[in-house]
Amino acid sequence: MKTLYPLISFNKKELDEFKRCFQPTEKQYSRGDVIMRLDSFNRSVALLTKGMAQLTTTTFDGTRTIVDYYEPGSVFGRNISPISETDPYIITAKTKCTVLTADYDRSMHCCERRCEKHIQLMDMVMRSVVKRAQLHVEVLGKRSIRGKLLTFFRQVAQGKGTRTFVLPLSLSDLADYISADRSAMMREMKKLNDEKIIVSHAKKITLLRDISI
Repeated sequence: MKTLYPLISFNKKELDEFKRCFQPTEKQYSRGDVIMRLDSFNRSVALLTKGMAQLTTTTFDGTRTIVDYYEPGSVFGRNISPISETDPYIITAKTKCTVLTADYDRSMHCCERRCEKHIQLMDMVMRSVVKRAQLHVEVLGKRSIRGKLLTFFRQVAQGKGTRTFVLPLSLSDLADYISADRSAMMREMKKLNDEKIIVSHAKKITLLRDISI
C-alpha cells in the first residue's frame, strides 16, 4: 500500500534488534496521559508501537493547535519534534498507547554493536519527520477551509491507497489540525457533500472525484 509519509515498521525480529540496539524502556499510557513534554530538558526519543497520540500546543489565550498526530511506527522526541519555551508542546495519548523510549544521545550515535539497522533507522526517522512536516505545511498553506480539507483528504487517501478511508483524527481534532473553526469546517464539509465531491459519515470519508488543488 502506497504511503505519503512512510512510517517505520518492524517485524518481531527487527523490533528485538531495535530493543537490543537502543535499550529502550517500554511503558503503557492511558487515554489523556502525557507521554512527553518537548522542552530543552527533554533528553528522550520515543517509538509509538501501539495506539494513537497527538502533539499539541496551547497559547496563552487558550487556543489549542494539533501540530502532529502519531500512529504506530511514529517516532518523536528531542530534536525530532518542535519545541517552544513559551507555548509548551506536549505529546498526549489519544488512545491507550505503548511507547518505547530511549536516550537521545544513544539513539543519535552508532551503538557498540555498529549494526546497520541503527543507521538505517535514523535515516528513516529523519526522512519521515521531514515529510510529515511538509505535509502539514501544505495543508496550512491553503487559504480557505475547503482547500485545507481537500488537501488533507487527498493526503490521507494517497497514504492509505484508497478513496474511502477513516480519518486519523476526530472532527474536533481535525479542526485544530487545520487551524479552522469547527463550525465553519462542518459547514464546508456539508457543502462538499452537497456538491458530491465527498461522501462523509462521521470520520469515514469517500472521495467521489479526483482532487486537484
